[in-house]
Amino acid sequence: MAGTSRDTGSEKPGLLALAMSPYQYLVVALCCFCNIADGFDVSSLALAAPVLTREWGVAPAVLGTIFGFASVGLSIGAFVVAPFADRIGRRPVMLAAIGSLAVVLLATSIATNVYQLLVLRLITGVGLGTLVVCLNTTVAEFTTDKVRNVSLAVLHLGFTLGTMTASAVAVLALEFSGWRLIFLAAGILNAATFFASLVFLGESPEFLAKRRGPGDLARLNRLLVRARQQPLIDFPPVEPGRPERNGTVRALLAPDLRQATLLVWVASLTYAIVGYFLLNWKPTILANAGLSPTLAAASGMITGACGALGHLTMGLFAKRIGEGRLTAIYFALAAVSLVIFGIQPPDPVPLLAMAGVTTLFVVGAYTGLFLVAVKMYPADVRNTGVGFVVGFGRVGAIIGPMIGGFLLGAGLDRMDTYIVFSVIAIIPAVTMHLANRLAARRQKTGDFDAASPAI
Repeated sequence: MAGTSRDTGSEKPGLLALAMSPYQYLVVALCCFCNIADGFDVSSLALAAPVLTREWGVAPAVLGTIFGFASVGLSIGAFVVAPFADRIGRRPVMLAAIGSLAVVLLATSIATNVYQLLVLRLITGVGLGTLVVCLNTTVAEFTTDKVRNVSLAVLHLGFTLGTMTASAVAVLALEFSGWRLIFLAAGILNAATFFASLVFLGESPEFLAKRRGPGDLARLNRLLVRARQQPLIDFPPVEPGRPERNGTVRALLAPDLRQATLLVWVASLTYAIVGYFLLNWKPTILANAGLSPTLAAASGMITGACGALGHLTMGLFAKRIGEGRLTAIYFALAAVSLVIFGIQPPDPVPLLAMAGVTTLFVVGAYTGLFLVAVKMYPADVRNTGVGFVVGFGRVGAIIGPMIGGFLLGAGLDRMDTYIVFSVIAIIPAVTMHLANRLAARRQKTGDFDAASPAI
């Protein structure tokens, strides 16, 4: 994470510390392409659901169970599978995730009953949860410090582009063919990303330098040559006093990482409670406020554009202000904007404007959490660290809509509901502020090692 100053000075340059080469840009573009496919995959069932439920006579409760299986799979991928990338490498785990997604989505296009769909969406969720972690880690480890934050912001934009692409494909598919074509297109897109990754994606240089297995020096040097850097005679020396780690939750809770890890977990969980409440309930709340259903649905276009702006502004300004500090600021501004949205009169223009502003800060803070995580964790636990941030986010994604439904069902109006969620949004703002103070204190006392978090 970035400190209370613009640069803590504690971050050591990586193996690819020189100017970005064409190969490094290619890896970033490839990861963005994978994330476009990721956004397409996440949206596929939601887009197919209206036609699929009529065709198969699926009850809403069953459809909700299918959506829930995908969320369970996402949590398994983030918590359980993604950490293996810290043991066997980023590349094989990514290839396995993308390849499985291609096969499973193609199989979904020929599914014949609900039970098949349940199993296929569970496996899809595992692949998606694994992939989102590996993509963030890979982009972070293939980019220089100068462009890392912007590259990660662009990676997250790829997901938004994927959901938009899925919507466009769904319009054509449902008009001329049927819901199966949506999954067929998703499978073909993932197959294309798999073969592109198989050809162009190399193993993370930081992982190779950490593992130091037979042949890893040769692999590392091939990567350095592709990145237009000088090959190494031997591995870089291990820094004295650097703790030995493995990709486990115990490593994330080691003394030098424990406090920062717990603070980021709380931030991720509470962010997702707020963010997924907004994602699921905002159109309904806008419609209840007097907006026409069409205008309430159109809010998705406005919030989508503002969300993209949130990604970009975080990526552009995080390094200058500090990743942790700007993330805390965005969370605080999200809490304020939620209150303003709640007390707005039911006038379409200010309501839609504040919906966009709220989304900008919430989505920008989401990107900030990843910027914090990839910088906070050393290479040998980075995938595990990012995986748990994603995993706790998935837990929050389940809790948030449930809380929203409970509050609205209990008769709370828009103002009361949004005030409750604004209070929840204060929690990640406070935890990120505390993490900044922790980093500042460690910097002041000189209590840093090569793997210590520097927010």
